[in-house]
Amino acid sequence: MRQTTPLLAEHQTVMAQLPKTLNRSYRYKISQFLCHLEQQGLRWSALAPAAGEKRPAALETAVNTAIQDHGLNKNTRAALNRGFNLTLVGPSGQVRLTPALPEHQTVMAQLPKTLDRSYRAKISRFLCHLEQQDQRWSTLAPAADEKRTAALEAAVNTAIKDHGLDQNTRAALNQGFNLTLVGPSGWVRLKPLLAEHQTVMAQLPQSFDHRYRSYISRFLYLLEQQDQLWSALAPAAGEKRPAALEAVVNAAMQHHGLDPSTRAALNNGFNLALVGPSGQVRLAPVQPEHQTVMAQLPKSLSSAYRSNISRFLCHLEQQGQLWSALAPAAGDRRPAALETAINTAIQEKRLDPGTRAALNHGFNLALVGPSGRPQLTPVQPEHQTMMAQLPESLGRSYRYCISRFLCHLEQQDQRWSVLAPFADDIRPAALEAAVNTAIKDHGLASHTRAAINRGFMLKLKAPSWR
Repeated sequence: MRQTTPLLAEHQTVMAQLPKTLNRSYRYKISQFLCHLEQQGLRWSALAPAAGEKRPAALETAVNTAIQDHGLNKNTRAALNRGFNLTLVGPSGQVRLTPALPEHQTVMAQLPKTLDRSYRAKISRFLCHLEQQDQRWSTLAPAADEKRTAALEAAVNTAIKDHGLDQNTRAALNQGFNLTLVGPSGWVRLKPLLAEHQTVMAQLPQSFDHRYRSYISRFLYLLEQQDQLWSALAPAAGEKRPAALEAVVNAAMQHHGLDPSTRAALNNGFNLALVGPSGQVRLAPVQPEHQTVMAQLPKSLSSAYRSNISRFLCHLEQQGQLWSALAPAAGDRRPAALETAINTAIQEKRLDPGTRAALNHGFNLALVGPSGRPQLTPVQPEHQTMMAQLPESLGRSYRYCISRFLCHLEQQDQRWSVLAPFADDIRPAALEAAVNTAIKDHGLASHTRAAINRGFMLKLKAPSWR
């Protein structure tokens, strides 16, 4: 029988001092090599590296000869490297990190250009491992549309378990070749296993969208594959945009195939404001309800107001809110919940100050700011110039009414210059209609018309006048 356990006390000590984390397969190969040395009349002490030495020539020669001429397992060299932190190489004289076979070089060249560099390196190492095992990708590769070829799955699991390949090698092959290889447990995990991550899922709101729930579950599973934990990435109280979490989710979407809405799911589920690599927050809502709201806006609504409403709906999604929960009832022009939501969004979330006016215009509302009063002073330079040019004799009450009317025009995305009369036109139809509508439908004072007539020498009339 072949000797399997070294007899010399020196060699037994070597075995006893191997790292406890060294896998059993490698430990057995080192034991076999020490037995081989005893049979050759050699001692480990005569071959062992000096302190800090990574590649002692005598030991490298001895192990290569043992593999080539004495039938020791081809991974004996890898076992010694792993057990003693060495870099012994084969007879070729180099450590191969890139495959040498043309077939394997072609495999590398055909990988998707979008594949993460880390995954690319893991596939390269796996192909080198196959060459060391006298195996070929072509004998293991899946047939067309095959997602889980048994031989390849066994090879990669063995390489990870017994030969020290990185644990993410399987994930790299799955990503690079659109496979679903699984680990020794024999199943694909779509749900996290760690108790911490299961608790995170359990604490999501029960009303949370099932698609978003699935995206977060997949993200937590990916963290487990990467040996990461949610607790190490989760935001502190009140933090909206933790840098580490943002970087991880963006990498997960870009390099690991997670759904592009994963970031939106995290924002919605945890009240965050994570943004993509562009540094910008999403500008278009993803909820079907909100997409319908956008589609039903008046075609005459300006692009600026349309953009403001779109951003507000995205903001609602990030807050886990829906338009349907805030939208006004029929005839309700100032719903309290919506007014609070928009004022908070403008004041604390930096939404454009014109968002409130956009909602008023798009949905015929009369939302007002935190002061409880509508805008009293126009902001457009054209309108400010008009106010400055009013006759000094015009009473303060009339001046105020004109100012409010100009503010109303701005909220409606209109300009005085578009409505203003031509020379000698003392009753321009468009202006008269605008004033009458403002008084009737938007709550402006009834003497706004008189103020405009007095200030601009016009003769606008109320609808009842003939």
